[in-house]
Amino acid sequence: MYVVFVDESGYEKNWSSSKAIQQQPFYVLAGVAMPSDRIADIYESIRGIIRGLNLPKTNADMLGKGEEIKASSVDKGDGFWQNNPGLRDGVRKGYLDQQDVTYFVVCIDKQRHEAQYSSPYDPTHLAAQFLFERLQGFLSEKQTSAFVLIDANKREEQEQRSLLTRLLTSGSRGVALSKFYGVFYEWWLQFTHIVEVQFGNSKHSLGLQIADFAARHAYSWRKSDKDPSYPGWDLIEPRLYRYPSYQGWGYKEFP
Repeated sequence: MYVVFVDESGYEKNWSSSKAIQQQPFYVLAGVAMPSDRIADIYESIRGIIRGLNLPKTNADMLGKGEEIKASSVDKGDGFWQNNPGLRDGVRKGYLDQQDVTYFVVCIDKQRHEAQYSSPYDPTHLAAQFLFERLQGFLSEKQTSAFVLIDANKREEQEQRSLLTRLLTSGSRGVALSKFYGVFYEWWLQFTHIVEVQFGNSKHSLGLQIADFAARHAYSWRKSDKDPSYPGWDLIEPRLYRYPSYQGWGYKEFP
């Protein structure tokens, strides 16, 4: 059994406006899969690393129990972080460099998406579909199931709930080109290995805080034109899910 923690970066409600695309050119949805019997050890590892950094005004033992280190502040170097690059790196490593964690990252290029389709789907909806497709493949390979916890987006939580209900009940459908036969065919994937989806608050979930770090740093890596040295990405990339026949399966960029 796995627990998958999910968070986003680059959300804009009116995403297709030129102003919104300029401000947030990408939408990233990140999933962090952990074996359920390893979660307590992963949490204690993170708290222990943060405790050792002696950060001011931070009680490491309360992380996920009402306290949170925001990934955006660490990534941008806001305030205290601006003058403490070593501590920024230490926090990134503490959150992202954990054993037994598997990452999934979906990135929607909003400008290309809006330009390529006459009636483009909302990036948040597309990303959720793509993420669930990858989780289903991962869980099928592992021959297990998962509980999914999503950091609630209060601005569209009801829409999220409706979308995820449709995905869980109806699955994902599409059209693909057969490389062998050279013809198009319809496919249908049911999410049989995802047993339940719920919403949470990252202040009260250390797993959601890890997902916050993964989503934010993947977003900034993509915005930096995929600079391989972008801080944090070097910790995410080695732990992206690798499906045996598709090495890029853990990272999806669209279109």
